[in-house]
Amino acid sequence: MIVDKIDADKDGFVTEGELKSWIKHAQKKYIYDNVENQWQEFDMNQDGFISWDEYRNVTYGTYLDDPDPDDGFNYKQMMVRDERRFKMADKDGDLIATKEEFTAFLHPEEYDYMKDIVVQETMEDIDKNADGFIDLEEYIGDMYSHDGNADEPEWVKTEREQFVEFRDKNRDGKMDKEETKDWILPSDYDHAEAEARHLVYESDQNKDGKLTKEEIVDKYDLFVGSQATDFGEALVRHDEF
Repeated sequence: MIVDKIDADKDGFVTEGELKSWIKHAQKKYIYDNVENQWQEFDMNQDGFISWDEYRNVTYGTYLDDPDPDDGFNYKQMMVRDERRFKMADKDGDLIATKEEFTAFLHPEEYDYMKDIVVQETMEDIDKNADGFIDLEEYIGDMYSHDGNADEPEWVKTEREQFVEFRDKNRDGKMDKEETKDWILPSDYDHAEAEARHLVYESDQNKDGKLTKEEIVDKYDLFVGSQATDFGEALVRHDEF
C-alpha cells in the first residue's frame, strides 16, 4: 500500500527522487502529529495559543509545588533550559506561542532561526567540564561508556579518528561552537536524500536505478527500519499520510 503512495507518477517504479520526497513528507507528518498531540495537553484555556505559563504549569507543576523532589532530578535546570528555548522560538517576544512557534520550540532542529539553541544545548550536554568546548574524551564519552572495559570497539576508534581528522577543524584538540554546528547540523547534508540513496542502493537488485514493488518487499526489513515507513509505524496505522 505504501509503495503505491511513494510512486508519485504511478509508473510502477520508485525512484530515488520519489523516495526523497516521501521521506521529507513522512518527517513533516511525524512532526505535525507530535505537535497536535501535545497541543491539546498544553493549551489549557483553549484559546489557540500556548503561553509560557501554561507550558510551565503543565510540565513542572508538581515540581513548583514541591521544589525538592525525592528523585533528585534537576527540574529547575530543565525549566530554565525550556524557558530559554521557548523565548527563542517565540519570535515576537510576548511569551505566547502560536502553533508555528510551538513547533519550533518542540522541534528546533527544523528551523533555521533555532539552530543556535540546538548547538548550545548539545554543547551543554556533552561539555562535562563546562569550559565551553567539547574535547575528544567528552565527544567519545557521549557515545560510549568504558564500564571498566579496556578494549574499545572498532567504531569508537573510528570516531576518535573522525574527531581528529574532520570534527576539530583548527586542530586545537577541541570543538568550539562552529565546529559543533558543522558536526550536528551540517549545511551540505540532506538527510532525506542520503536515506533515499541508501534504500535504493541496498534494494535495487537489477541495478537499473529504480525500485519495483517486488524489490522493496523483498527488503521489507530495511524499509521497516527506515523513516520511509516511520520506522514501521505506518505499516500498522492505516491512515498512512
